Amino acid sequence: MGGAARTVLLELPGHGTRMTEPVRDDFGDVLDDLVRASAPHTTGRYVLLGHSMGAAFAYELGRHWAALGRPPAAVLVVGRNGPTARRPFPDIHRLAVPAFLDAVRRLGGTPPQLFERPELIELFTPVLRADFTLSETYEALPGPPLACPLWVSAGTDDPMVDDAGLRDWENHGSGDVRIEWLPGGHFLLDDPAFHAYVAGVLRALPLAAAR
Repeated sequence: MGGAARTVLLELPGHGTRMTEPVRDDFGDVLDDLVRASAPHTTGRYVLLGHSMGAAFAYELGRHWAALGRPPAAVLVVGRNGPTARRPFPDIHRLAVPAFLDAVRRLGGTPPQLFERPELIELFTPVLRADFTLSETYEALPGPPLACPLWVSAGTDDPMVDDAGLRDWENHGSGDVRIEWLPGGHFLLDDPAFHAYVAGVLRALPLAAAR
């Protein structure tokens, strides 16, 4: 692919710049939305990266575009057990609000000030619940495993993954599947070690002309 690489952020309804849109908690519905958003960026050589819940969407987007003859050069999944692995903690998306928020707080990663301000709790609880619903109800869609390189990583202190769960990704890739533990917890994306890992992945990928 000629020119400098660029990053495209795919945002879910109700998140980020799409905060004014209603949140959605149906995986297939959100996947369709992301298919439409990603379509203009899949005509050349590209890589998909997804973290936590986003890892499931990155994997399914890769399978979707591969089936249409536009496979990614690689898919990077971060901080999530494989699609058929057991989750290391009970589902929380159906809990009543106080118990749900307490469970979210104990998992870590959510700014503590959110739980101290009623107006923020009211604003973000539906978003958090939709995210956990998407994450906890996801099951791999029918079809062949991903054939392109599948790179799996997680933090050594991440409570949301385990070794057997990461190894489960080996059942969902028919090509090169690599697993790496990195220093840190669940939220690795701003860590310099993670940036170095991603740069290493990109350097390791075989060069290919844009389709």
